[in-house]
Amino acid sequence: MQIPKLLPLLATATFAGGIMHNTNQSVDFVRNFAQDASLTNSAVYYNPAGTAFAEDGLYASVNSQTVWQTREIKTDLYGDYEGKSFVPVMPSLLINWHHGDFALSGGFFLIGGGGEAKFYDGLPMIDQLISAMISTQAGANPALTKLIAAAGITNPTDLFSTKFIGKQYVYAWQLGASYHFIDMFSAFLGARINYAYNAYEGTMKSSLDNETLNAMFTKTLLDCEQTGWGITPIASLGFHYKKFSAGIKYEHNTSIEMETDTEEIDATVAAIMPQFADGAKSENDLPAILSVGVSYAWFDWLRTGIGYHHYFDTFASYPNDKQDDLDGDENEFVFGIEADIVEQFTISAGVQRTLYGITDEYISDLSFVTDSWSIGGGIAFRFNPKFQVQIGYMETIYEDYKKKETSGVTKTYDRTSHNIAVGLDFKL
Repeated sequence: MQIPKLLPLLATATFAGGIMHNTNQSVDFVRNFAQDASLTNSAVYYNPAGTAFAEDGLYASVNSQTVWQTREIKTDLYGDYEGKSFVPVMPSLLINWHHGDFALSGGFFLIGGGGEAKFYDGLPMIDQLISAMISTQAGANPALTKLIAAAGITNPTDLFSTKFIGKQYVYAWQLGASYHFIDMFSAFLGARINYAYNAYEGTMKSSLDNETLNAMFTKTLLDCEQTGWGITPIASLGFHYKKFSAGIKYEHNTSIEMETDTEEIDATVAAIMPQFADGAKSENDLPAILSVGVSYAWFDWLRTGIGYHHYFDTFASYPNDKQDDLDGDENEFVFGIEADIVEQFTISAGVQRTLYGITDEYISDLSFVTDSWSIGGGIAFRFNPKFQVQIGYMETIYEDYKKKETSGVTKTYDRTSHNIAVGLDFKL
């Protein structure tokens, strides 16, 4: 059973982007995914070199997103399991100060994770683990076998219920500078400081009215936190000429070592999952990303853009070397269009295709993302040249992933994701 290898990856990125990254860091993205050649204030994150093409002044964008998701696992032996996640507020802040050919920009982002996944009916992998443990104990303990038989129990999962909650947040602060040179070109160098926090809580409760069995099957399985930090070097090049813009950005691999602080752990779980021992350390990198994009204004009121993102997952270090179970890096393709209905009012839409290098060895009950399509759209309203309001909605449609485990259990994985975003843009 591969359970010990899988647990640390519960809270993969819950919004958009890579296995470990969130890339929807502004309402601009939610309503139009093609931001890789942006020259608006969203460029602070998506096309940092593009900040050098702004007019002189101080720009600020304040964004918040509300996200709700489900994760479903259907099995042919243990039934169906569903986890839910709701994030009422996911904030981001983007700031750019421009003077002459120089710009200084930065921001605050929730760059990874960002949610709490709650499985109130447990997970099949946990039920499998506990059932195997009970069967082993019963086989070596005739008295326990008699108690279970007297209760009329034939399936070990009828003896207990479980609950599992996992959290992951990666907070990031970015700062860098860009310079506009040779008329049409610009360059950016900067860095992002990332602080990662994970928490896992698993409990087990007896389903029977039997004092002996209640004492045996009611317990805390795991209660721990993990923290770590790392720095992301960032480089970007921009191009802008008349109606055409282009951008390229590279974020270097971020090495993050997580240290575990364990409040409580069941002895059996500790023996099987030593990575959750108090003080244990594990790698939890944010992989390098290369993004490129172009945009073109066909008319003064109509613009389109395309972009490509490559996540170097197989070069990162994930807990228990999970990157070795991937069959390739992730690739992402985006397209967006926007039109000014009137001078003050813009509508936009976008589509994103995400392809992961997922394999049966990689995917698990606690860490599953599957190939997906995302669609988004929204509006922007400018009250005046210095103040704008944006609203957007996006939905991600995941493809089912089916696998048969060596234990003989067949599982089908599925997810849903929706989010609404609002934002305010200022020029000071």
